[in-house]
Amino acid sequence: MKFLPFNYIGTDGARIGRGIPNVVQSAAPRRKTMSSSSSSVNPYRPPSATVAGVREPRAATQFGVPAAKVAAGRGVNWIGEGWTLFKAAPWMWIVALLILAGIQIVLGLIPFLGDIANILIGPIFMAGLLTFAHGIAQGEEADIGKLFVGFKEKLGSLIAVAALYIVMIVAVIAVGAIVAVPLLGGADLFNAADPEQAMQTLMEGVGMAGVLIAMLAIVALTVPVTAAYWFAPGLVFYADMGAVAAMKQSFSACMRNWLPFLVYGVLASLVVLLGAMALVIGLFVALPVLMASYYAMFRDLFGQKT
Repeated sequence: MKFLPFNYIGTDGARIGRGIPNVVQSAAPRRKTMSSSSSSVNPYRPPSATVAGVREPRAATQFGVPAAKVAAGRGVNWIGEGWTLFKAAPWMWIVALLILAGIQIVLGLIPFLGDIANILIGPIFMAGLLTFAHGIAQGEEADIGKLFVGFKEKLGSLIAVAALYIVMIVAVIAVGAIVAVPLLGGADLFNAADPEQAMQTLMEGVGMAGVLIAMLAIVALTVPVTAAYWFAPGLVFYADMGAVAAMKQSFSACMRNWLPFLVYGVLASLVVLLGAMALVIGLFVALPVLMASYYAMFRDLFGQKT
């Protein structure tokens, strides 16, 4: 009989503790080990247990096309996920809202050029907003600096998205004018001395029904433009796509998921209405939640778990 050192590994794979005697017999037959096919129990497997409150590591999320097609109920989930992201860093979301709104308001004070500037930087800040939200979703500290990441990366492609958006808006206005103006009174409408006279001309010419039809026609023309623009900044930034390709994929994603977008649009309108009713202070919750929900829908449609 001899004493083996601490943690000595025996010939059968078992650990021998300090001071525990073991008889070593050179002529003794080796123990036959059990294969996985003969038993599913591994006596040497370390104990394991699920500990409450401990999260599994988040899977990395990449983004790519084509977009997923999701159920109508996802429109509700996007709002809910936006609320979850907002709760993770509420004050930082409010700061992000104030920064973005402040930039738009200041530029809007500059006649014409300010409006063009707002459109040009729109995709840049949309990409920044997605990056800001993505960091929070991955469990990182909220970083306001990420709102400006589009000025450092993919700047040319993001501005190209804005330029194409401007071209499409001009095209919609031109088509709308060609189609709607003759229906709404033609030259008499332009010759009106003031808005009140113009409205009177409209009512005498086509009536309220005609005005509503013309407005709906213009809205119908803006829907495909908005759909093409909606996800394009994110696809340029995260899927490394060119402006044209990104706008095509964005349009396709919106058309494939028009029903959840309809549900989302109704709920988003209610959220804003409720926020406005809460003495306007509620908008400091409602608007950041909708900002966060933009990331939720982008991740839902284009996210790819790895």
